[in-house]
Amino acid sequence: MPEKILVTGATGKLGGELIRRLLKRGVEVKAGTRSPERCAKLFADAVEVVHLDYDVTESWDAAVQWADRLFLVPPPFDPDADERLVPFIDWIVQSGSRHVVLVSAMGAEVREQLALHRVERHIIDTGVAWTLLRPNIYMQNFARGFVAASIRSSGVFRLSAGDGRVSFVDVRDVAEIASIVLGRDDDFGAAYMLTGPAALSHDEVAAAIAAAAGKPVRYEQIDDERMRGLLLADDWSAQQAATFVGLLEAIRGGERAAVSEETRALLGRAPTSFDTFARDHAEGWR
Repeated sequence: MPEKILVTGATGKLGGELIRRLLKRGVEVKAGTRSPERCAKLFADAVEVVHLDYDVTESWDAAVQWADRLFLVPPPFDPDADERLVPFIDWIVQSGSRHVVLVSAMGAEVREQLALHRVERHIIDTGVAWTLLRPNIYMQNFARGFVAASIRSSGVFRLSAGDGRVSFVDVRDVAEIASIVLGRDDDFGAAYMLTGPAALSHDEVAAAIAAAAGKPVRYEQIDDERMRGLLLADDWSAQQAATFVGLLEAIRGGERAAVSEETRALLGRAPTSFDTFARDHAEGWR
């Protein structure tokens, strides 16, 4: 019998990409989201949309009890994500879902202070079949939000990342890998670090965006205090800003530079390069 897959975070960049791939494969899928109307506009009638809010227990049943497998996207940059997700994960297990694929983060397994570390440990402890995806920072972060807006308006983006190098990964590759592991049992109990093919400095990122967009683009290093101010001005919460600044500190310390061969092995091809990503998204920076 074909299995049923629930994708959380359906309006996000990763959830949306995954749903489109699952639909192409003919998989029975539901889109779980806090914004059903927005999600319905994204997918028209191609997928059933269900209201799902980690903080509203009344929304859980209609989404979870239907699903054999679940793709779990934690709230981004939420330092208390474990407190919100642990009851939901327990509900998943009690409802009979047999496989949970969690989107964690590169390095979460060794950083005990991170909420994602605690979420990982809890899923493992429940006894449900699990697969952990630990992607590095998404290339798509340069194509949306305050970074993209700054590139469009001034040709400059500002981060407190110093000279740190990052093996940025394309969301489309992560979505493709998620669609693979959600379709088989081979990856039960596996944790995969997902990266792009090379570790880049932010100056190199700026050069790639400039070449694709056909305009001057440069990276400006700033300190953490100014970084926090930019995020707060962009309506980030203080806690989210602190988590993001902590990520940039890790970049400066070289913790996001490793390149994994697991991405290539899972895809059966080379991971998408930043140059390719930049060419595909060039119009958004012009």
